[in-house]
Amino acid sequence: MRTTVEVNEGQAVVSFEGRMESHIIHEVVLALKPVYELKDTDVTFDCTKLEYISSNGFRLLQVLIETLRPNGCRLYIKGASDKLMSVFKMTGFDKCFFFI
Repeated sequence: MRTTVEVNEGQAVVSFEGRMESHIIHEVVLALKPVYELKDTDVTFDCTKLEYISSNGFRLLQVLIETLRPNGCRLYIKGASDKLMSVFKMTGFDKCFFFI
């Protein structure tokens, strides 16, 4: 699993590549450290190369929603596969993000 974060003024892109399995969530959390402090920022989670996301990965997304939305951040999901989109819809996460 590879997680990269690019933060520019007013925008951030978080790219996930590989399989976000439960046993590596701690590594993903550490990679996301710069994201937790963002305010009034468009945050795009690029899932184009995300092959799989565990239930702990969805919990991490929930924490990000609870942290960033009150700070005025707008949250986007980019490149979600049909399989991932079906899970977003089934869990109600499709109402928490803008999809591009």
